[in-house]
Amino acid sequence: MKNAALALLLAAAPAAAQDRAAEIDFENALREAQAAAAARPVAAVERTLVAMNDGVGMGEVVVAYIRENGVSVVVRPQAEAVKTTVGAEGTVISLSADLPAYPRVYAPLIASEAARFMYASIPASAERAYMRRATAGRVWIELGGEPAGFPVIEPLVGARVPAIEAEIGAWAVEGVQMALYKAGQEENLPELYQLYSDAKTPEERAALSAAEARFNAFLVDERPARQAAGLR
Repeated sequence: MKNAALALLLAAAPAAAQDRAAEIDFENALREAQAAAAARPVAAVERTLVAMNDGVGMGEVVVAYIRENGVSVVVRPQAEAVKTTVGAEGTVISLSADLPAYPRVYAPLIASEAARFMYASIPASAERAYMRRATAGRVWIELGGEPAGFPVIEPLVGARVPAIEAEIGAWAVEGVQMALYKAGQEENLPELYQLYSDAKTPEERAALSAAEARFNAFLVDERPARQAAGLR
């Protein structure tokens, strides 16, 4: 009986070892798959920033601002398509892990968030909202976004992204004046000339005049990009 039990034990040992080896292989494969899945959006962010920086245009300006100011861009599980936090880890632009991981999706969202800081010295106004939206729109076009195909953001997979549609829709479809008007209406912001009329001091009026000059220079700079994209 003892010999029979020992034989059974010895016969079972290789099978148990094989089962454990299979478990280890599965665990390793799972970890590798998880690591690969986590790496994809990180690589997509890096590809996006490289693509933005490669051209001479608004993307290059945005990437320069991000790098000069130590802004981080990450992908995280979150309800919002994009959000920015400022805290102990610095300024962080967070993209939703649910977004299609393509440069034409990531880039306008990154640009829109960066623009909030880039134009922070301009008083809250329709003009500032327009500049933010135009910055996102120009970056999208520079990466091959096609206004004629709007609201599709990424033609490769036919992806529509509501957050981007809302941000650049008027800029990519309407003329400048209508896009400016809609930016003010949607964000309940006055235009600079209205703020100027209400200004109480010479300092306030001077600051608003400087903001108006900066906005006009922005329009002059963006005109070739709009024309090249077939926009009014």
